[in-house]
Amino acid sequence: MIRLIIGRLDYRGINGPPAITFKDYDGSVRLDGVPDMELKPLTRLIINKLFNVLNIQFDASSVKRLGDVFEYCMQCTWFSGFVSFVDDALPENAIATIPIPMIEPASTLIGLALAFNNPNFEAELYSDLWPQITDALAQARALGLRLTIHTSILDINRVYVFDEVVRRYIRLPRIDVLGNTTEFTNKVEVAGENYRTPTIQANPVKVEPSLTEPRVDEGVLNAVRALGTELGGVATLKALSDLVGSEAVIRAVVTGYLAYNPGDLTLRLSSKGLALLGTINEEEGMGEGEEEEKQGSEGET
Repeated sequence: MIRLIIGRLDYRGINGPPAITFKDYDGSVRLDGVPDMELKPLTRLIINKLFNVLNIQFDASSVKRLGDVFEYCMQCTWFSGFVSFVDDALPENAIATIPIPMIEPASTLIGLALAFNNPNFEAELYSDLWPQITDALAQARALGLRLTIHTSILDINRVYVFDEVVRRYIRLPRIDVLGNTTEFTNKVEVAGENYRTPTIQANPVKVEPSLTEPRVDEGVLNAVRALGTELGGVATLKALSDLVGSEAVIRAVVTGYLAYNPGDLTLRLSSKGLALLGTINEEEGMGEGEEEEKQGSEGET
């Protein structure tokens, strides 16, 4: 899982060990410098990607160790003085704090090199260059790397490469509020997988009226059945009232199963009435099928 933490350096982004971080945590192993590790082919590819973004003319394809990148790249000499390399190996079961300045591009360059070169470690780094290297982050996600990036940059169009985004909530007060107090409570909002996939699937809701519903009485059923099957769906008020009675017609109109047109004194089935008629026909068809099956079984005996 890869995570983005925006504006919250006090937010712990790793849960190791084993883990690599640029921040000091209690109980971690503090190294004197950056391990001068031998680079894997994919790590060299990531370094070349960063150099391409930064328009640095250097090919790291043939570089063996991380320290050689800073030594042989002429355009890297201006920030190489802030980085010291050591021969210490990373501890196998600890959180290793590696002194990396939060100054670009050293922070992103060293942080991603450590992350890709040590896939068994959970890595934490600072990067404001992340919006320009989303392809590298997608590669990290595809490889199953555990990577946390702290940043001050929010690019809402590119955050979807992350599994989880933690953002500091900043309140912008009105000027009249500032006149009273300057103390505000900061909050943290987290958007991640829990907000993407619903944990409870909604049960399907049956919208068709049911014959067992108490509001559909026998008179309304007779009115809908008579208008839909015997009178072709349209009839005068008098014709339908003569068949089922005026009270049943009034209840069917009031409950919305029949639509009454006072202009020509006609009645029609509403969409609600059509749904009820379909339910009536289905249940009557099932009843007829059961009766035929019963008669067939009696004939066989």
